[in-house]
Amino acid sequence: MISKQKFLFFFLFFFFLMPISGKESIILNDSWMFCKTNQPDFYQMEFNDTSWENILLPHTWNALDGQDGGNDYYRGIGCYRKHIVIPLNYKGKVIYLKFGAANSFATVYLNGQLVGSHTGGYSAFMFDITDKILFDQENIIAVQVDNSSSIICPPLSADFTFYGGLTRNVELVVANPVHINPNEYISNDLTMGGIWVAQPGVIIKQTNVSENSADINILTKLRNTTLKTTSVLVEAVLKDSAGKVIKTFSDTKKILANDTSTSIITGKIDHPHLWNGIYDPYLYKVEIMLKVNGEIVDNSLQPLGFRYFNVDPNNGFSLNGKPYPLRGICLHEGKKDKGRAISDADRKEAIDLLRETGCNYLRLAHYQHGDYTYRYLDSLGIICWAEIPNVNSVGRSLEENKIYRKNAVSQMYELLRQQYNHPSIIFWGLSNEIYFKASVDPLETVRQLNKVVKSEDTYRFTTLAAMYPEKPANWIPDVYSNNRYDGWYYNKIEDLGDVLDSLHAKYPKQRIGISEYGAGANVNHHAYPALKPKTDGQFHPEEYQSLFHEEYLKMINARPYIWSSSLWVGFDFACDSRNEGEQPGINDKGLITFDGMVKKDAFYWYKANWNKNDPFVYITSRRFTNRPSTLVTIKIYSNCPSVSLKVNGVDYGIKTSTNHIFLWENLKMKEGENFIEASGWINKNEYSDEITWICTKTDSF
Repeated sequence: MISKQKFLFFFLFFFFLMPISGKESIILNDSWMFCKTNQPDFYQMEFNDTSWENILLPHTWNALDGQDGGNDYYRGIGCYRKHIVIPLNYKGKVIYLKFGAANSFATVYLNGQLVGSHTGGYSAFMFDITDKILFDQENIIAVQVDNSSSIICPPLSADFTFYGGLTRNVELVVANPVHINPNEYISNDLTMGGIWVAQPGVIIKQTNVSENSADINILTKLRNTTLKTTSVLVEAVLKDSAGKVIKTFSDTKKILANDTSTSIITGKIDHPHLWNGIYDPYLYKVEIMLKVNGEIVDNSLQPLGFRYFNVDPNNGFSLNGKPYPLRGICLHEGKKDKGRAISDADRKEAIDLLRETGCNYLRLAHYQHGDYTYRYLDSLGIICWAEIPNVNSVGRSLEENKIYRKNAVSQMYELLRQQYNHPSIIFWGLSNEIYFKASVDPLETVRQLNKVVKSEDTYRFTTLAAMYPEKPANWIPDVYSNNRYDGWYYNKIEDLGDVLDSLHAKYPKQRIGISEYGAGANVNHHAYPALKPKTDGQFHPEEYQSLFHEEYLKMINARPYIWSSSLWVGFDFACDSRNEGEQPGINDKGLITFDGMVKKDAFYWYKANWNKNDPFVYITSRRFTNRPSTLVTIKIYSNCPSVSLKVNGVDYGIKTSTNHIFLWENLKMKEGENFIEASGWINKNEYSDEITWICTKTDSF
């Protein structure tokens, strides 16, 4: 332990010998001591933590028990401690301790003193710890995290595991005495009392965007911790994607001693290069420089993508004046054996896998995701729906709802302020299936959250995901969507079209989307023909999931009024209360298995429909290796216009298709091994797939 402290001391010492013109961030993810129990005196400096587990962040104590079923994963208190030497040349700076996320309730101490607490498991929060630091000495950061079910905050219940722990990065943020304020206190009629909100400190609003011009409004939050009024110059430098300066704006302010202020800069950009989704995700950068007496004391670099958009009740979504049907996928954060304690590399890997389908849209369910996700989606041009975990219920009593609602408002402000500048975000989600366990009417909670968003952002749309299509809260946001499971939990697959058409006819001015639809599949379960299984049973054949998605996508594509669709879900994920499909603790509706290793057949159905740049041929039911009959049907997904088939060297000809499905029915195989080859062509280039099935000699399936 001592050697690690000395190493950190010298690292920080030499690091801070370098010139500091703005904030510096030091990641504190290594060498935390952890104990999965409540330790009443754990925050005291003299507490002996040598017997605790030495862990790295991000961390959760539910990585394993939260995914194994039984609905018995640990929900309680975990304690963390970190020893850190803070060098003397920090003195005179303002030092913040920032947490990327802690689920669900965190209490933070430094050197035995209470720093503060935070409720809500998916957003960043921070504290000014300047006055509690022991310079040039060992400091003890101690954090108690609690994910008990008794905590009143969104979500109270949901169909996923509530992983406890410090699930994202922890860092020291070091600023000059006058700086861009990263932690603002907000108090107004909507906050139900004051709230602290960690944020970049720069908000860039765009309005009146077109190919000809765009207006921008840059708000920079400022803090002066000195004992005298300070004059500052705020410069906003707009740079193109190559870093070339396009335009510079400026504003001067006087900030009173030990006070905060806001700089407001307005400007116009002529002939902006538009951010045009996956076709051209063009990003400008805005560098904000804060100067005192001509010297840069802080700076911030923010993304800027100019775009305009609309949702029409009859024609759906348009981007930059052109139809742009949103076809996408819902995404949870999480990974097998890691839970929600994932890295940015894990986030990139997940998005890249889903991106292979050709999707242009993601619904980021059911909470605020890590910062990297939004930045990466900006660069890819993938539009997203960002939401808070206002799921299932807003409380079990009016008294509980008051506590719940205040925290929901806080989480909404955090989502808005922390992610505002990302052009990939076009929809702010207010709730998900909020009438599912509605002991208290959720209407006023949803209405208040909508007001919060509109007080911050009048450019984008508010939305929600509805379980029941005609509840009063559905009409509060600008647009809304339905979670539909016709053909899985209820009704028949084909009923989806009738339900949507009836809604559209009854509410012709409403803008209606589909926020979820899906069916479960275990890649080891197979059956043909693909009959609907028992949804809570132990047999979930892959073939039925494929049929479900084939029919849903056809119905969605036939209805241009559907402003968006996002299938449920990208990856299988942990829900410890589930026990179905021979995978206890797992929701198996993903296109990809929980470990990210197997792309299910339905994945390739979407790739065939959405991905025009990656030609392929894919033989479905490929894992149905041992066949109970020599009479088989071969189904192929491909984005090639024609596909040929050979079985055991016998040519079965070429077929064309207008719906990406190529079908050879009732082919006679031989008993034993059968070698199947399929090929497609685009521009004289061949794309192929092959598989071997073993058939048993019977008359039929």
